[in-house]
Amino acid sequence: MAISKRTGGGKAPEEFWSKVLAAPKVKRILEKRGFSPEAFQRDYEADTSRGPRSPQRPSRTQIDAVEAFQQSGDFEALKRALSTESSAVANSSLRRVMQFKALGGVKTVRRRTGA
Repeated sequence: MAISKRTGGGKAPEEFWSKVLAAPKVKRILEKRGFSPEAFQRDYEADTSRGPRSPQRPSRTQIDAVEAFQQSGDFEALKRALSTESSAVANSSLRRVMQFKALGGVKTVRRRTGA
């Protein structure tokens, strides 16, 4: 049986390995090929080659959009400011900015106006 250079609906192989795989399907294929799912699970859980992920720094656009959202409470305006229709993207940006601010990443500078 030849292995195709392209898999998964015409996507490049490197794209395949960047997505989350379904555990039941992986187990089924391991068993079909004669591999032990239990041994795979032990090896997978023992692999500590990648360190913990650090939060992604939000862009200035995200920070400004979230700060405006905190003032207005308008979630649709937040999505427009982030140029997205996705609530998941807006929620992710909101979480990222709040986490960044909580870790001391954004310092608000207030200037005196008038006398």
